[in-house]
Amino acid sequence: MQTLHVIAGISWDPGIRGILIVMVGVVVLMGSTYLILGTNLGSRLGFLVALSGLFGWLVILTFIWWLMPPAIGPRGNIASWKPVEIYVNGANDQAKVEVLNKLVDPASLATADEILAQNPDLANEFPNGFTLSDLQQNNPAIVSEYLDVEALNGWALIGAANAGEAQAAADAELVAAGVFKTSSEYKKLNVWNYGGKPTLKDDCPDGGVVCRVQHRVTSAIQIKNPKNYTVVQVQKVIPQTPIPGQAPPLPKIDPSQPVISVVLIRDIGNERVTAFLWFVISVSLFILSAWALHNRDKTLMKNKAMAEAASKES
Repeated sequence: MQTLHVIAGISWDPGIRGILIVMVGVVVLMGSTYLILGTNLGSRLGFLVALSGLFGWLVILTFIWWLMPPAIGPRGNIASWKPVEIYVNGANDQAKVEVLNKLVDPASLATADEILAQNPDLANEFPNGFTLSDLQQNNPAIVSEYLDVEALNGWALIGAANAGEAQAAADAELVAAGVFKTSSEYKKLNVWNYGGKPTLKDDCPDGGVVCRVQHRVTSAIQIKNPKNYTVVQVQKVIPQTPIPGQAPPLPKIDPSQPVISVVLIRDIGNERVTAFLWFVISVSLFILSAWALHNRDKTLMKNKAMAEAASKES
């Protein structure tokens, strides 16, 4: 009866079951290989050969992990956007992030109504309204008419479709910092980017082959990554009461509320570091086991030579 309780506990606890599965796998797979090698080469030599084969296989596996970090396995932190500051535009204080003070004032940008008055066809493409970041994705030529690149002081407008990761990080930070209770209390405006490695379009606007090759090489050998900032701007909306049985009302920006800028910095992460450390450990163990086999062969050859010399003398 007590044995049945133990078996039931093992089947219920996934941790114990996982440990037992690994132990059985090691005994069956590695043990069977060692059994074959031990019966043909001897227990000690078979053990060294089995270890060398295991560590050699681990070298290949961890090298592949290093090149392509696995989804399930040893990997470090992936690249992500880290919040740095939440700045309220129009405040008397300067932003802590110095480059944010160079960003164009949101109040000086063209509004959607102004752009729509000169481009009425946009109403069909954006029936629910748009921002400059929305236009930047598919209508960059229109945006260039309302934005002076030189006046941006190094900042670049990012299309809304390319800023999903940064916008998600900004949503989480605004709620976590207590600025808003939910993401429905504000509306996202424009997304801006500053710094980072120069892109292919920045280095090679003409698209020459030589320039593209040079860009690939210089980008690969550039060890230190420049700071890369992204600013997601939001503004509070006017509270609206939904009508039962109808679709939720479209959010309307409250013009009396200031624009809030969420400053994010790119953390490139260390996704391959863990796999690289496993690779170094595997290589070291493989070299150690191969060195032990080499020393064994040298000792065996020396003993054979001494035995042959002794037999000749006798």
